[in-house]
Amino acid sequence: MTLRLLPLLAALAASNLAAAHAGAAVLNFDDLDAKGKLSTIGAYNPYGGFTFDRNWYLGDTTVGGYANAAHSGGNFVNNGFGVNRLSVTSANAFDFAGAWFAAPAINGTQATSVNIMGYDALGALVGSTGDVAITNSFAFVAANFIGVTRLVISRDKGFFVMDDFTVADAAQVPEPAGLFALGLGLVGWMARRPRRRA
Repeated sequence: MTLRLLPLLAALAASNLAAAHAGAAVLNFDDLDAKGKLSTIGAYNPYGGFTFDRNWYLGDTTVGGYANAAHSGGNFVNNGFGVNRLSVTSANAFDFAGAWFAAPAINGTQATSVNIMGYDALGALVGSTGDVAITNSFAFVAANFIGVTRLVISRDKGFFVMDDFTVADAAQVPEPAGLFALGLGLVGWMARRPRRRA
């Protein structure tokens, strides 16, 4: 009897996880006032539930050399002063799908690759994208990290821009213990059902 429940439990768990990842949120920075210049995004922290370190700079496409810098809308963030390693942190674990990156069309050194590393609440490395090539045209850098609380984004050289930072709502991700308890409850319920005699 209980062996017949295993496929049902597996299907239930898969459908719950699929529903959890369907609730993605995109931070596009367009609800912030960039004021036509580059300035630290720190004044808006926490933004969308995340803390962007002080070296992330908010800008819009009216800033000279940044006409190509927004993937959607008119705002973006970049590595102010060409800083190499920037972080994005959250008090709660989240699933990070990825973000859109490009090299701005500025006169100066432009990044040609970025690398995103994700860490859990204990500081353990969850995953890394490795070095992903970027150009003046936007490309989505997929991370697909699950259960991270800190991201570290680095580049090979120069400047990059980032837009449409895409995460899944951590509150929607079912706890493994909850799924296990649900499965045990179903098994117990099926075991207590009266059996029909042949």
